[in-house]
Amino acid sequence: MRPVWLVVAIVELGILLTIAAPRNPDKPGRAGGIRTAAAQLRGSGPPVDLVQDYAGARDVARGREAYPVLTRAYASVGLEWPAGHRSTHPPTAFLLVLPVACLSWKAAAAVWMVLMLAALAGAYWALGATLGSAVALAPLTLVWPPGGWSMGQLTPLWLLGLALAWRLRDRPASAGAAIALASLTKLLPALSLLPFLLLRRWSVLRGFAIVWGAAVAVLLLLDAGVIGRYVTILRTASREQAERGENSAPLWAAHHNYGAAGVAVAVVLVAAVFVRAVRRVRQRGEIDRLSWDGVGWVGVALLPIAWIYSLLPLLPALARLVRRGGLLAAAPALVTLVVPFLVDPFGLPGGIRLAFGTAALGLALILARRVYA
Repeated sequence: MRPVWLVVAIVELGILLTIAAPRNPDKPGRAGGIRTAAAQLRGSGPPVDLVQDYAGARDVARGREAYPVLTRAYASVGLEWPAGHRSTHPPTAFLLVLPVACLSWKAAAAVWMVLMLAALAGAYWALGATLGSAVALAPLTLVWPPGGWSMGQLTPLWLLGLALAWRLRDRPASAGAAIALASLTKLLPALSLLPFLLLRRWSVLRGFAIVWGAAVAVLLLLDAGVIGRYVTILRTASREQAERGENSAPLWAAHHNYGAAGVAVAVVLVAAVFVRAVRRVRQRGEIDRLSWDGVGWVGVALLPIAWIYSLLPLLPALARLVRRGGLLAAAPALVTLVVPFLVDPFGLPGGIRLAFGTAALGLALILARRVYA
């Protein structure tokens, strides 16, 4: 790695550390992502979604009942936050946070952010960047609001897992393990197994099963009841959160704002992207970028609950569509890039606008020219 790239990364991080935190964490504003990330890196321990996974990891590790009401979870780390529901994250998310669960909250949040920056760099490297440029690109990603907000989330691991799976696509078992890593965060990344299965590369299931088998075994060893509690929460808190007007999941946002007609349009879009991806895999006999990005987009579009950081795993597809997808695809892809800069991510009407951003990328995948590398 050339020293100049390391210097660039250090300068970027130095600038980040000088950025002030949001005055009101409950209303962080349009620049709240990078400002909250800066506070997190400084060790201020701001109220971010990681709290629920941190608290869940500590509970699982200590044999206590996980999935407390989030107001209590935030209070346990010294934060006052009005959240009267329980976490909707799968218990495997708690396993991912176990390495920092032994630290105090402020230290854990700062270390987690360093790890997420490393995950971003790893993703860029897996997608073809040199190690040096990948290290420099990681902090720069925080300028895009989904990147900034992802520092207190699990989405960088989703991005890293799928990026590694793409790099390892000629080694299906290893690719399956990488997809498993991504799916430990939110489950839906497991859809990226499909291109391999269409080509009868069955060993992808072996790598996937090994990682998931190990994860479930650890969970059962630490807390045998945590999986049952998660299933119960899916029936209650998950639906309550999905029905919130700020939810930017395309299907739910379409329902909230446009009723059955909106849902029908959203379903047609998801189906069109999915069918095109599947058809390309079958016709070409290989996993190409357009089919891979299409299946990855479907995984994000089908989320029942989505927020601004849910867009981060779509960043590689967005960049390729702008650069190589052709003019018709680049235009809606740019909408996806710009929308997060223009909305209050956790208020109304931010939800439907972010959903439009996700949908615009799906449209770009349909319009992308066939020559797409």
